[in-house]
Amino acid sequence: MLRESAVVISYENGIAKVKCQSQSACGQCAAKNSCGTSSLSELNGKRGEHIFNVETLMPLREGQIVEIGLKEKSMLLSALLMYIAPLLTLVLSTLISDYISHNEILRTILIFFSTAISFIVVKIYSRNLAQKTEFHPTLLRVLS
Repeated sequence: MLRESAVVISYENGIAKVKCQSQSACGQCAAKNSCGTSSLSELNGKRGEHIFNVETLMPLREGQIVEIGLKEKSMLLSALLMYIAPLLTLVLSTLISDYISHNEILRTILIFFSTAISFIVVKIYSRNLAQKTEFHPTLLRVLS
């Protein structure tokens, strides 16, 4: 299980709204003052801030620090959907377009539309997955 600490923003009727910060290695090394990537990552001040709703029977107070968890299976499936499915569609549509036509414009249009459709399908499928409880973070313990 993937674990992360979060701060309770609000609690109402068994649902806690929690906020956690993404931990990034960028900007933590000794070269951060001369690194362009570190500077770019600081441009958007609230970057890496995530808010989740977590179901819990334990009443929580605003400002409490809790530990939330997410199953590895759901994280791996999400990554597979978001990265591998469109990439495979791009490669397959490129190979198939070579057999359909040798006109570069038609091939480009076919590749573009098939890849765009794959992103739409992934978005629809991910909305369906979001309804399942195994894709929701769970409250593991109260830290303070």
